[in-house]
Amino acid sequence: MTWPRITHRQLFNYPGVPELRIWSYDALFRARRLPSASWIFTDMDRLGTWELELAAHARRELVGRGMRVLNDPGRFCPRFTLLERLWRAGINSFKVWRLESSDEVDRWPVFLRTEAAHRGVLSDLIDEPGLLRVEIARALAAGHVERDLMIVEYCAEPVRPGLFRKLAAFRVGDRIVTTLAVHEGNWMAKHGEEGIAGAELYREEFDNLAENQHAGVLMRAFQLAHVDYGRVDYAIVKGEPRIYEINSNPTIGRVTKHPDPSRMQSAKLWESNFVAALTAIDSHRGPTFPVEDPMLRAQRRRDFFLLRSRWVK
Repeated sequence: MTWPRITHRQLFNYPGVPELRIWSYDALFRARRLPSASWIFTDMDRLGTWELELAAHARRELVGRGMRVLNDPGRFCPRFTLLERLWRAGINSFKVWRLESSDEVDRWPVFLRTEAAHRGVLSDLIDEPGLLRVEIARALAAGHVERDLMIVEYCAEPVRPGLFRKLAAFRVGDRIVTTLAVHEGNWMAKHGEEGIAGAELYREEFDNLAENQHAGVLMRAFQLAHVDYGRVDYAIVKGEPRIYEINSNPTIGRVTKHPDPSRMQSAKLWESNFVAALTAIDSHRGPTFPVEDPMLRAQRRRDFFLLRSRWVK
């Protein structure tokens, strides 16, 4: 099984995980031969259009050789497009707008964030047009790229006063695998605060992992995004799952100690379920094969001559 980059380093420590290799896109595009394996394309929101096209050709080469491949770079769905699709499909109850449509915002409060970068939110909650204009000007003055900025309607609710919970689940092929939640005393829950949830909410977390109760709607969201592998972040608002993003290159963490026994039980269940899902897609081990796609071969020649010119200098 092959993989791009460092967000999955902890996965090598999971008991029973299949054999893994990490590839960069540079190495993939320059390779003369590729190994027989199951392949997962990740981190596509950091690729430019040309790189996405090269990656789509690499995927076509692999599929043509009979490899199992998760994620299609040619069908990459950016965050804004995904949230619009989820709104139209009735899965989400909140809207998003591009900056050029800021005068059309008709639901409040909202906040600013970037589309491609994983920075979280860029503003506090905004509840009127004048303040929205101020925040947009501030973001642009700070150097953020206009086409990467988006306006998002606020959609969250505390699980108890002053405490918010963000849920998450992975798709691995045909399986949805619920992972650990994040609890934070802020509506922008991102990293979590250890021990803040308490025993009752950690027991709820374990039940959610064991029952996988939101698998149906989450799988539908992944299908709308054309994502076979990734992590969906969501929350329960007014009793329904509301989806914030699908990340094709999520960081795999590992909880090895925690004061609450239910959370440790959840961590072990997550690890075993995730390893089982990876094992289910692991296949095609065998000899390497030559890369024959014309676009990839031409790119390899261009890269060779570019590097050679640098050496000559």
